[in-house]
Amino acid sequence: MKRIEKIAELLGQYSEDQLVTASEIAKQLNLTRANVSSDLNQLVKLRKAKKSGTKPIYFCSTSPKEKQTSTILDDFIKKSPSLFHCGEQAKAAVLYPPNGMHILLTGETGVGKSMFAELIYSYAVSQAKLKADSNFITFNCADYANNPQLLVGSIFGILKGAYTGADNDRIGLLEKANGGILFLDEIHRLPPEGQEMLFTFIDRGIYRRLGETNSERTAQVLLVCATTEDTSSSLLQTFIRRIPMRIKIPSLIDRGLDERLSLISTFFQAETKKLKTPIEVSTNTIRALLGYHCPNNVGQLKADIQLLCAKAYSHFIARQEETIKISSYELPHYIREGLYNTEDRPKIWLLLPNMNARFFMFNDEDTTLFLQKDTKNNDIYQIIEQKMSDMERIGLDTSQTSEIIDTTITNYYRSYNTDSVIDLKNLEQIVGSEIVATANKVCEKASRLLNLHLSDNVRYGLALHLYNTIQRVKRGQRIINPRITEIKKEHATLFKTAQHCLSVIEADFSIQLPEDEAGFLALFFTSYENKNKKRAKVEVIVVAHGDSTATSMASVVNKLLGEQIAVGFDMSLEEKPIVTLNNIKNYLIAKDQLKDVLLLVDMGSLINFSDELQQKLRIDIRCIELVSTLHVLEASRKASLGYELNEVFESTRNIKGLSTYQKNSDDERKESKLYILTLCTTGEGSAQLIKKMLSNRLNFRGDACELISLQITDEKLLEQTLKNLTLSGKIICTIGTFQLSLTSPHFTITDALDETKTKNIQSLIDYEIAFDGMQHNIANMLEYEHGKELIISVREWVEAIAAEINPNVSYEIKVGLACHVVCMIDRLKKGKSVSSFPKTLAFKKKYSAEIASVRKNSQFLETYYAIVIPEDEIFYITAFFMNESLF
Repeated sequence: MKRIEKIAELLGQYSEDQLVTASEIAKQLNLTRANVSSDLNQLVKLRKAKKSGTKPIYFCSTSPKEKQTSTILDDFIKKSPSLFHCGEQAKAAVLYPPNGMHILLTGETGVGKSMFAELIYSYAVSQAKLKADSNFITFNCADYANNPQLLVGSIFGILKGAYTGADNDRIGLLEKANGGILFLDEIHRLPPEGQEMLFTFIDRGIYRRLGETNSERTAQVLLVCATTEDTSSSLLQTFIRRIPMRIKIPSLIDRGLDERLSLISTFFQAETKKLKTPIEVSTNTIRALLGYHCPNNVGQLKADIQLLCAKAYSHFIARQEETIKISSYELPHYIREGLYNTEDRPKIWLLLPNMNARFFMFNDEDTTLFLQKDTKNNDIYQIIEQKMSDMERIGLDTSQTSEIIDTTITNYYRSYNTDSVIDLKNLEQIVGSEIVATANKVCEKASRLLNLHLSDNVRYGLALHLYNTIQRVKRGQRIINPRITEIKKEHATLFKTAQHCLSVIEADFSIQLPEDEAGFLALFFTSYENKNKKRAKVEVIVVAHGDSTATSMASVVNKLLGEQIAVGFDMSLEEKPIVTLNNIKNYLIAKDQLKDVLLLVDMGSLINFSDELQQKLRIDIRCIELVSTLHVLEASRKASLGYELNEVFESTRNIKGLSTYQKNSDDERKESKLYILTLCTTGEGSAQLIKKMLSNRLNFRGDACELISLQITDEKLLEQTLKNLTLSGKIICTIGTFQLSLTSPHFTITDALDETKTKNIQSLIDYEIAFDGMQHNIANMLEYEHGKELIISVREWVEAIAAEINPNVSYEIKVGLACHVVCMIDRLKKGKSVSSFPKTLAFKKKYSAEIASVRKNSQFLETYYAIVIPEDEIFYITAFFMNESLF
């Protein structure tokens, strides 16, 4: 075949709906572009091809070949590329002359063998290998596995009197399936005699009913068998040899995230057809379904989605809502865990388009799940509404809400005011020709009035924005711009220009628009202001103990800001700090360009990370401890706006934690002060000297702890003072010659002068601060409903056992152990397993008495929280108390 003929043949696949360039044809045929271009122009002269456009020039055939009609099996394989080989095998088996080749499907439970068998049947009908009215009979051999006679009789039929109770002749499945397909699932449950009868049918096309000896019956049936077992050990080799076409269906985990996403979309669309109502599914729900452990493969995934839809449908009916909605907050815990899938998390977050879209819409025709990758999330109104809803749900106050909305709007317009290349070809198909025409008018008018050039990016973004604006007005929804006052003041010229442009839109679509819309429009014209916009100079890294504490905080913040700013590193309680430190170091080294780092940690023991990283990487690092999600939010917001490290640090450090959250009147957090009392007869003298000395030696954590001097000679004054202090906070220790009848530790003046004993006082302060951080930060990360009460209860339990086993255990170990036990109870309440304990025998021998004490005291937790604490956890808790290294 000549070169030009090859090119003409390939061009026949392209029509005016699907054009191709010379370069693309050259690549496909492995030819030089110059030769291909020359031949294409020759074909145009011969009127065998058409060309259009300039740089690049597109070609198509004047008589393109008609596309072959794709089958259901073909369409399925397009969505599931890992099944391509399986599909080709199935096609070959169906088309094999004269009547097809019998098939054996293998694979784990739930991989979709039954569904694939139905696809084989549909393909056979579409290729006229079976009649349209032929039968597809399904039978699970496991249903009668305990009654071999009935199992064999069901397949081959039963002759009256074949066995006791066989009162009538019964037609078998082979007879019913004559002219069609018989699908035998769990074929390994068919007894050997049944397999022998079946391979006689395969060999000769004849069979006998159970109990029949004198006559033979015939049927033309294509057998599709399926098994989850190893065929070499569960089936007769003589039977296996008679089914040469064996197709192995891969498990869900082997099919990749792209296919899993396609399956999720398919199953949701199937449910919309059943329910005859659109279904809205949150982005995080899709992410959870992509990431959760699904041991029973496609079957479980389908069943789980059906259950989610059933639950959401009941709410839809009961609450009379407009659509069926499924959000991640209502997912069962085993599915919601998919959000914290550390192995596939980066792939999952990159896979889904529309990172800012909160809900995807499914109906019986299409879905918003697979939008074109370049459409971005273009509805600024929806983005703002979603952010406001998210922030209201987690309780942010007005000032914080305003700052985040400012950042959101800034980042939205920043994405269009760039020099990146964008393709406008498909824009008209997305928004319509009228919108594109109006967007061009607006851009031309703004360019003329402002004397500036607006890039294709801006034109593209403006067209998408106008589409949403028109839709919003048609639906009767309000347009509210939270930054309108600021925009009018800071961008007066742009705002005035935008007001002129509003008249163009209003005239084209016969609508009226408020000045709030002019505010949105004005920000599209800020391209010349953004040429030197600030880039992020600070890396925000969150480090916290627990399975998902740090990553959860980072995830919430990144979602609110719509950018991947914060990075979380979870540190398990069994993991050595050096491991996490090296993970952070390797992460930073792998970056193309090192930035300054703000390290946000949950406990004081991690604060040393900053010094070690600074020495090794030679970058500026600052550290803030006892952080909450609010701290991470403020740090990430300031970092995204390009602030320097010191500015981000100071702004974040000034966040007052949960006290800035909105609270219900009956659930307000009381500011709890810590007090150290110095005592003497007058409240002056030695008490004042001790106070002055300790003020220089101790870190009071800002104003969290206060030193107070008291005189002990005035009993009434002392009693009233102690009562007032107890109401406003907690007395953590007393210092002086005289000792009060308090439960708090007491230190003598000699102790106060001893630097070693002073460290014990510092430990008391750090201990209280650490538990306060646990109670108000970690409690919200637990699934257990009463997280704060759990932490308080576990603290008391830890302290009681410490007094019994090891009174000298450090506060760091107490805090670490309390955190471990809290997470353990949370896991056990959810039915999760725990890690096995290493070196069990040696440990039991070394600490038998301590293990027995922990086991005895653990009975309280088991009774109170209705759990059973495994033996491995008893060993872990004992190891904490004895400060025993497990590595």
